[in-house]
Amino acid sequence: MSSFTIVPIIALICYIFLLVSFLAAKKDAAIYAFMELLLTMVIWASGSLFMRLAYWPSVGFWFHVSLTGLFMIPLIFFHFLQKFLCVEKTYRIYFWTAAIVLMLLVNYKYEIFVQAPQVLRLENGGNAYVYHMHWQAVIPFLVEGGALSACGRMVYENRRENKFAGKSLRPVWYGIGALALGQICIAFPAFSGFPIDICSGIVMSVCVYYALYRKRLFRLNLLVSKANCYVAAFLISMLLFYSFIPDYNALLEKHFGFEETQLTMAVSFSMVLAAVVIYLIIKAALDTVFEKDEIMQSRSIGEFSSGVSYLTNVDGILEQMMQTIEEAVPAEAVLIFLKDESGDYRLTLGSGKTEGLSCVISKDEKVFDLLRESGGCIFTREYKSVPVYKKFIADMRIQLPKYKIECIAGIRDDEQYQGLIFLAGKKNGERYTPGDLSFFESLSSVAFIAIQNSRLYEKACEEARRDYLTGVANRRYFYEVLEQCCDSEAYDFGSLVMIDVDDFKLYNQLYGTEAGDGALKRIAEMIRGEVGEKGIVARYSGKVFTILLPGVTESEAEALTGRISDLVREMNKASGENAMKVLTVSCGIALGVCPIHDFHELIEHADTAVYYAKKAGKNRTVIYKEGNGGERPSELSYQPGVYSDYAPTIYALTAAIDAKDHYTFSHSENVAYYARELARAYGMNEEGLKIIYEAGLLHDIGKIGIEENILNKPGKLTDEEYEIVKSHVELSIGIIRHLPSLDYVIPAVIGHHERYDGKGYPRGIRGEEIPLMARILCVADSFDAMVTARSYKPSIEVEEALHNLEEDAGRQFDPKLVPVFVRNIREGRIAIR
Repeated sequence: MSSFTIVPIIALICYIFLLVSFLAAKKDAAIYAFMELLLTMVIWASGSLFMRLAYWPSVGFWFHVSLTGLFMIPLIFFHFLQKFLCVEKTYRIYFWTAAIVLMLLVNYKYEIFVQAPQVLRLENGGNAYVYHMHWQAVIPFLVEGGALSACGRMVYENRRENKFAGKSLRPVWYGIGALALGQICIAFPAFSGFPIDICSGIVMSVCVYYALYRKRLFRLNLLVSKANCYVAAFLISMLLFYSFIPDYNALLEKHFGFEETQLTMAVSFSMVLAAVVIYLIIKAALDTVFEKDEIMQSRSIGEFSSGVSYLTNVDGILEQMMQTIEEAVPAEAVLIFLKDESGDYRLTLGSGKTEGLSCVISKDEKVFDLLRESGGCIFTREYKSVPVYKKFIADMRIQLPKYKIECIAGIRDDEQYQGLIFLAGKKNGERYTPGDLSFFESLSSVAFIAIQNSRLYEKACEEARRDYLTGVANRRYFYEVLEQCCDSEAYDFGSLVMIDVDDFKLYNQLYGTEAGDGALKRIAEMIRGEVGEKGIVARYSGKVFTILLPGVTESEAEALTGRISDLVREMNKASGENAMKVLTVSCGIALGVCPIHDFHELIEHADTAVYYAKKAGKNRTVIYKEGNGGERPSELSYQPGVYSDYAPTIYALTAAIDAKDHYTFSHSENVAYYARELARAYGMNEEGLKIIYEAGLLHDIGKIGIEENILNKPGKLTDEEYEIVKSHVELSIGIIRHLPSLDYVIPAVIGHHERYDGKGYPRGIRGEEIPLMARILCVADSFDAMVTARSYKPSIEVEEALHNLEEDAGRQFDPKLVPVFVRNIREGRIAIR
């Protein structure tokens, strides 16, 4: 027996190994077709082996068996490609099929094209097989080449739809090329007697294994059973020992002197040992190619969990999830929907051609109830008769006409859904299994947590850059942007605008911090609405906003501030005609010219412009110009409440009310005196004493707008008349607010009819929410009203008035102020007016 017999043995073992592997795998049409290709190669290799072993019935018979397997390979390969690429039935291969079959029949009868090899006896007792090729042998090669060209043409025509398949099939093509080259080499004298054709078959088997292992030609996802491996190992070891037992026995007798019994034991032991080694080799080789669904999916989830643990953006998590699904559950297309801010679910990512697709699933869709009932995953085949699901799928077909939805899985925890996964088409041509359910449940849990964490991280980053109250950028982020702009030499700064809300502290005192916060929010919304995408809006400090406007000129920025000022004035209309205090804004604009080495200088310029806007009377815009306001002057020594400065204005107002109601004039003087003395006894400083005296003079100035017949009515007022009298507070504020030099008295004036228990007017505030000066005015005003005669009531004794004050302490009056006032009246430190 020639030593070359080992070559077809190795080739046959390789093909049997691959064929047995596929017998244990889950099969679809493509795998069945590939098994047919392997079976054809087994026929070719076994025919060559049995021919060289000179088995019954004859060498010629086994030669034709081998030749039949060889010539059928292109046809079976075409059939495999057709199934693998999912190509519709084609007739172009029928010509080549007829040609190959006819050629085989003719050659079997007459051996016109390829003759059986010549058998030569060697000196060592073995045989050599030599092929003698004639020109007619070219014809089979041309026919085989034509069949292979049909295969190549089919792959080329479907390359766009099967890019992945083209890469996976590349090693198989190399193997086919090696196989064809091996057949051609037979004709060369250099290879005479050497089975180069069978060697090329070994190369073919290596290429096929490489395609399975490295290129993942198929997803063979079931571990080969031990029994299959045992059977394969036994058959291969039997084949080897059957071929080599004579040589092995001769070796043992010559070198070890074994007798018959010893030879039997040695051969048996060697065969068992060989079977074990071959089993281990087969098992290791198959485990690299085949994977069990559960093992592969579990590993995929582990890799996904590890991968997303380092991701902080949702897009990266979705891409990683898409990759994991495609590897573990290879559907025709995967569509991922993610929950948006409105609560609906939008198509966010998809495999295949999803560019330009827009699909929205309402958060109220009934399919979510089905998902909860089914554990988070729905197979179309199980719910296709459910009306709710049928309607949902019908809606999806309208929005996604290219995709046939087979499975829907939720990205969720127990109840909450962050997204949905749609699988279109079947999994490798097969149905989805309950094992896939477990995979999606595990994957969705990991994805849900990852997306939640990512959104929390993004929210934390966003909150760190946003002002908590107004929602615009905060000062820190604004500085970061300016610093980045300074680092970019090509950046066009444009204009920097600073907007300061005028008299906002007074607004807070009048309306409370809650109303003040609301006003800031509305102003921020107005600024953001006007700026839009043109710039960045930030809250620079409590009542100051800044705007960075890249590429915007000073005139454009000035027009912008003008629109913002108009919007703020429109906002004040909601306060009514007699608004107690309206808001305005003072704006400063500074032009940034590159390069800017220190953005703080630019901010200082805008701040200086705001200063001059306020100095010029507020509610206006000033543009910073170098040399004209470039140096900020020292602060004015402006101190509100200097009585000597504003006494003429105050007495002009009180004289106006005196002309209409002398009682109101004298009452205001008395209240001013009592309030100042109570404030002095309570420990207020001189500036506060001056302010509260002025507030006392002006607290009833609004009565100038009340009809005299109501002010001097002798009897009890009707409800309508009382409401008119109560309006004198708003009327007072309506007069004072037009005197910016006196608006510091408004908090005291507006609150002098508020009650400590919250039952007063006009705002109904209580306790220490009422400004201290207003609480002082309340005591003074009520005391003078009680001890002074009016048209509708007589006066009462001082002691009775003091007693009334003590009784209402904690209800109408501040319980801390009443004892101070009563004590100072009784001790004579406050005179009775």
